[in-house]
Amino acid sequence: MLKGYRLLILFLPPLFLVVTVGFSSLTVWFDRVVYDFLAIHYQAESVKSDEIAIIDIDQTSLQRLSSWPLKRSVHAAVINELTMAEASAIAYNVAFISPVADDPLSDELLLRAIEKNGRVVLPLIAEGGQELGPLGRTDLAGADLGHADLSVDSDGLFRRSYLHAGIAFPRWPSFSLATLHTFAPVKADDFSGLRSPYLHVGFSKRWSRDYELFLPLGIQQFAENVERYSLWQIIEGSIPHSRLRNKAVFIGVDESHLEAELEIGENQFFSSTEIHAYIFHALNRGFTLTPSLPIWAIIIGLLMTLSWGVVLINVSFGTKLLALSISVGIAFIPFWLLQVGYWVSLMPMLSGVASVSVIFLLKYFSVGGVNKKALS
Repeated sequence: MLKGYRLLILFLPPLFLVVTVGFSSLTVWFDRVVYDFLAIHYQAESVKSDEIAIIDIDQTSLQRLSSWPLKRSVHAAVINELTMAEASAIAYNVAFISPVADDPLSDELLLRAIEKNGRVVLPLIAEGGQELGPLGRTDLAGADLGHADLSVDSDGLFRRSYLHAGIAFPRWPSFSLATLHTFAPVKADDFSGLRSPYLHVGFSKRWSRDYELFLPLGIQQFAENVERYSLWQIIEGSIPHSRLRNKAVFIGVDESHLEAELEIGENQFFSSTEIHAYIFHALNRGFTLTPSLPIWAIIIGLLMTLSWGVVLINVSFGTKLLALSISVGIAFIPFWLLQVGYWVSLMPMLSGVASVSVIFLLKYFSVGGVNKKALS
């Protein structure tokens, strides 16, 4: 009985530490460090997509066409060209927030092009407690809307997105998911994401999010391999329609002085259009990365701490070997989950293993020499 109490006293502090660390900001910090490291060094086997093309509104396009903002008749011409090319979806990452007062004909041309195509996706943004759609509308013939929220973490780096968001209630799909709705509706509901508790729903001026995702690893390789064209090439018709047919075409600004790029990892910068296109690619191919609730990391940490503790106490060799095998299996669980698209923090498990090891080492080298009875 006394031996059981001694073991309980030895195990309680590490188990308590696992729970405390699992719910602490230390785990958040550690996950950011690990994610940023993987974002830089992870090499995806294949991120090339034959279903996506990006059209950049770059400096050359602005020099050849006009200054920014481009006339909406130019955007209308781009959509018309993609209509003739039979693109499956046109994700136009430009916020046409309000009508152009001095050029109503340009707005009319844009509206006609969107309606004629019928497969255009436009961004919706929130400002001043209001949802702002293109041309002041949230219902536009021929277009679907998706929220363009790509918020960074407190340290200024981008790591996560939300598949649904909106004022008061997350009713709008993300820009990427709305594009998937248009591109392949049979896959539109096949996505992951951590559900958010609706604790603040009902406050009409608050932006609400749901279905949280980490940005999947491999965006650097994606950006390097995706098909890309300049807007002026589309306007001048120098791109064969066959290169755009049946593809999801993402169009957006590729000039950092017009739109700030988002930092991922360390010194890796990407435009919002690249990020939207990559999230679409992940959703379409089914390799999203969903963060898990802290409780799962805590459970794994508790099991690992107990099994590793059995390895350290004075038990038979067979019991130690079994406990060691279980420990190795538990240690691989977070890495296996990462491969299937779930992020589980390693921090609670590492803290438990480290603390129980330190306690047993201190006990082993306690005053008076090696006290094997204390380890039994």
